[in-house]
Amino acid sequence: METHTSAVICYPPTAGPNWKVEKVTLSRQVQEHELKIRMVATGICHTDIFVSSIPQGVFGVQYPKVVGHEGAGIVEEVGPGVMVARVGDPVLLSYNYCGRCDLCRHGQEPYCLEFVPLNLIGRDDVLKTADGQTVFAQFFGQSSFAMRNIVSEASVVNVLEFVQPGDDALKLLAPLGCGLMTGAGAVLNAARAQPHDIILVTGIGAVGLAAIMTAKIIGCKEIIAVDRVPSRLEIAKDLGATKVLDTGALDTAATATLAQELMKLIDNQRISFAIETTGAVPVIEGAIGALGKRGRLLQIGVPAPGANITLPISEMVTFNKVLECHFLGDSTANVLLPRLLTWWREGRFPLEKIVKQFPPENAVQALQEMKSGSTIKPILVW
Repeated sequence: METHTSAVICYPPTAGPNWKVEKVTLSRQVQEHELKIRMVATGICHTDIFVSSIPQGVFGVQYPKVVGHEGAGIVEEVGPGVMVARVGDPVLLSYNYCGRCDLCRHGQEPYCLEFVPLNLIGRDDVLKTADGQTVFAQFFGQSSFAMRNIVSEASVVNVLEFVQPGDDALKLLAPLGCGLMTGAGAVLNAARAQPHDIILVTGIGAVGLAAIMTAKIIGCKEIIAVDRVPSRLEIAKDLGATKVLDTGALDTAATATLAQELMKLIDNQRISFAIETTGAVPVIEGAIGALGKRGRLLQIGVPAPGANITLPISEMVTFNKVLECHFLGDSTANVLLPRLLTWWREGRFPLEKIVKQFPPENAVQALQEMKSGSTIKPILVW
């Protein structure tokens, strides 16, 4: 029997993402290592905006499609071989990976060799529109912009230990599966920061704030927040930033200016790590310039296609600076999420300070508020 539900469907972009709420149908039953999930909530991530802005056919992206990769919900059905959860369990959803390639077999699942087809492209046999048109789904193994969907077992984290099925907290926790995990993992796993370190965080969205909260938990010596939206910098201070730099009045195209302002802010102390979440070329270059000796820039934000940066290679070599690119906090969700959930229960990872909830029919409004900076992490509540 077909399951009828609703979804935010992405159509080919016009001046940006083209999202519409419509009725859809699950066109098949769950298969091996799949689960059917009733979504309770879904975070909106910049990746949802980025991918649904890609023209038809570029990088293999096809429309119509359902994105959404920060889902939270309740298991309604499990397929053969599923071990992660049972019917009725509350779950969080994250990214998909093959589990078979060389990188997956050696604990580097975020860099799975099948990442693009499994996460960005997905499958065309799961959902269809009310008029029978095929919809690409299982985005990040889940496509949680649909109220009900068939998801990959690899994307599922069972949170029964932390949340009861009827607990409203599940609506709050949805963003843990990508953005917050990425920021926290950048500090914990990629940087492996220590209390003596000074950390620079550029871009104070959900990823940047998760990095700041984690650096505070670790007890880092200084935590510097950089953004051009004053209200975000105030939140950053509330969540652990010890110093902030408002770039709204700076000529950020002059990378030397940004680097100089950062060094002035901390009285020329050594910046150990920069967690770069903006993807903006001048900010990346300015952060590199501000790094101290043996400093490492962890590039998290995705630059625009075709973007290039200029590396001061003599300075990089002389001061042993490093630029690294990282995905998803260098972690699988079932390893990192329980740690973040423990911190949240202890009051040390206060998600409630950065989220705003919207009904799915207001998804476009949520997207606009996210882009303007007035909302940090929008959550669609089904």
